[in-house]
Amino acid sequence: MPVSTTPSLPAVEAFDELEMPKALLAVLTRQGVTAPFPIQAATLPNSLAGRDVLGRGRTGSGKTIAFGLALLARTAGQKAEPRRPLALVLVPTRELAQQVTEA
Repeated sequence: MPVSTTPSLPAVEAFDELEMPKALLAVLTRQGVTAPFPIQAATLPNSLAGRDVLGRGRTGSGKTIAFGLALLARTAGQKAEPRRPLALVLVPTRELAQQVTEA
């Protein structure tokens, strides 16, 4: 397995510790989401900083929101041009694609 030479950024205890758009934080708060799940706390500081991350966890562990929040935060305020998407989300199954869309 590859070994990273760049240490990961420290995990956070709350979403408001992260540099995310205020509108995104407001939506999380309205939905009652105030504390990140462990995978979110560990990966968001790195993905928001533009680093590559790999997260593994059981169903319901918060992976989709972890990667989705980073994508939303990093593309906030940008507008896609024709034939030039801002992001691409790849999933292995139709069922997972539906779950990601709902999240």
